[in-house]
Amino acid sequence: MPTHLERLRTNGMLLMALSALLFSGMAALAKVAAQRIPPAEVVLFRSLLGALLLLAWHLGRGGRLGELRGQQRGLLALRGLLGGLAVLLYFYGLTGLRVADGMLLNSCAPLFVLALSAPLLGERVSRAQLLAVPPSVAGVALVLKPSLSLVNWPGLAALASAALAAGAYICVRKLARTERALVVVLYYTLASALLAAPVAALGWRSPDGPTWLALLGVAALGVAAQLVLTAAYRYDTAGRVSMVGYLGPLFGAGWDLGLWGAAPDPWSALGAALVIGSLVWIHLRARQAPGPGERPG
Repeated sequence: MPTHLERLRTNGMLLMALSALLFSGMAALAKVAAQRIPPAEVVLFRSLLGALLLLAWHLGRGGRLGELRGQQRGLLALRGLLGGLAVLLYFYGLTGLRVADGMLLNSCAPLFVLALSAPLLGERVSRAQLLAVPPSVAGVALVLKPSLSLVNWPGLAALASAALAAGAYICVRKLARTERALVVVLYYTLASALLAAPVAALGWRSPDGPTWLALLGVAALGVAAQLVLTAAYRYDTAGRVSMVGYLGPLFGAGWDLGLWGAAPDPWSALGAALVIGSLVWIHLRARQAPGPGERPG
């Protein structure tokens, strides 16, 4: 019979996997929308519509606006700022990179989380996590097949977006102890909108009907993914939970196949096996490691 700690860890990893699936669906719709309007507008509309959806859901359940102020407002604002900058840099990176290259660089966020979780959160990084990093990175590379010309401004921007996203995840881990997921995500959407607005204004293009539908889908899936992600960090350490985010590109490959008919090749299948195998390894070894708030004996 699984212990209570094992069930918590399983819940955290399953929630993060669901978050990765929702984010991949959001990315697929964002790709559709970005073919009609500039990427900064996609970020702006996703953030504004997401904030409206959150407010409507909260008020519809009888909540009050004062409940959304949060307790750690400085840390909430920092999480929103880091997340908003990460999104903008990621979209800028994609303007000069193949999507595969940008996704690979952005997928480095869990590696930054592993480096930051010990000094900033006091969490123990296990040997299993460290051993799982190389095959995870190799698996993502096989799935996405990046080119070797990554040392350029767009490439550096995409890599910086991963580092900023890792900082945001660290903030989420701290905030999860005191703040509601709704409050954390609302601060993020508002900060992203404020940062994206001036960039979007420089090359504004009004959306048409089908684009509005895509943008609504982007906002709804983005909010749901953020809420699930925030909940996932309540159940396990930042390092273990964040590693499940490597499933995102694999889900993205599924959308490519379903929407654009791009089937994975044998190298992609091998990469998927490496990533999933690494995650299974982490999960199995996690049963022997200290849980959140625990210290090794």
